[in-house]
Amino acid sequence: MKILKIDIEHIKVPLKKVYNLSKAIGSIENTEPILVKIFTDEGLLGIGETNPFPHFTEETPETIKAIIKKYIGPSILGMNPLNIASIHKAMDSIIKGNYLSKAAIDIACYDIKGKYSNLPIHNLLQGRLREEIPIMWSLGSDLPEKNAEEAIKIKNQGYKSIMIKVGALSIFDDIERIKSIRDAVGKDYPLIVDANQGLDVNTAIKFAKKIEKYDISLLEQPVPYWDIAGMAKVRQNINIPVSADESLFTIHDAKVLIESKAVDVFSIKVSKHGGIYKAKQIMDLAKTYGIYCLMNSMIEEGITQAASLQLGASASNLWEFGHAYFSPLRLKEDITDYSNNIINGSIKINDKPGLGINAFDQIIEKYKVDEFTIS
Repeated sequence: MKILKIDIEHIKVPLKKVYNLSKAIGSIENTEPILVKIFTDEGLLGIGETNPFPHFTEETPETIKAIIKKYIGPSILGMNPLNIASIHKAMDSIIKGNYLSKAAIDIACYDIKGKYSNLPIHNLLQGRLREEIPIMWSLGSDLPEKNAEEAIKIKNQGYKSIMIKVGALSIFDDIERIKSIRDAVGKDYPLIVDANQGLDVNTAIKFAKKIEKYDISLLEQPVPYWDIAGMAKVRQNINIPVSADESLFTIHDAKVLIESKAVDVFSIKVSKHGGIYKAKQIMDLAKTYGIYCLMNSMIEEGITQAASLQLGASASNLWEFGHAYFSPLRLKEDITDYSNNIINGSIKINDKPGLGINAFDQIIEKYKVDEFTIS
């Protein structure tokens, strides 16, 4: 089998509600996925997606399009998409880094491989270990009473945990928000606090000690991505488990985090790791060291979410509470039928070939910003 051509589509989809994160990350009104369609000489089509967010990923929609058009796309034309190790070798040989650009190609190749084998991708990994996965929801910065009101709705809709974004306000305002949310949802409902790099080490420790009494299940990325020693210091001085997100892109990052004893949980996002192939390597390494994985997301459409779900379906070291498989529901529209599998706060895992979803070209067309073909 050979890759004949690659279609690239840049879309821009509004969120239903502005998403307020930390001062380090800012707010999000739209998501701009880059979609990839890989066509083969045997008539099989694979779809992929990647999700740039410049403050988080460094890559932008414009750089991803340029990298795929000039470097990655031409380098894999004529290659066998079933040989995913060779696809990654070719991409890595022609350009360093650019993991988001490579992720879209990776996902499309896995989709082809599943369709060719007539198997879901999770069967090509290590098999499905579960029928469904619990989902969390995420709350951006808002007034305490508004966050509390939304939290009650989320819990009543069946979602299994809530991630609370902090770091945009003062720590005292964020503490008040957390208190209001805890009072609203009750004592035993899991709450995750995500600072998105918004705190320094001493402030993070002070903040964590103040919120420990609210039974926080996880503190994610309290300090800047580069401050691994600082993250380790935070972890050593608080009684809340710590997760790494922005500090974790590559397997080398994972190794440093493990050696530094900086985290308890890895936040896994298929796009930022370069696709399924390399995300699985990180998850396997985490398992070796007793580290659990939270399946997290960028502001993703259904293609990336479906790819992440294939990994979650087959992983034996998933974190025990909800995972971020809800992303398309915060968007104006899902460009796929992925969201149909979200029922009562959980995502059902199907056995359809490849990614297990269908993309809707008419919806993609509605939000299209740009497109081109490599052949």
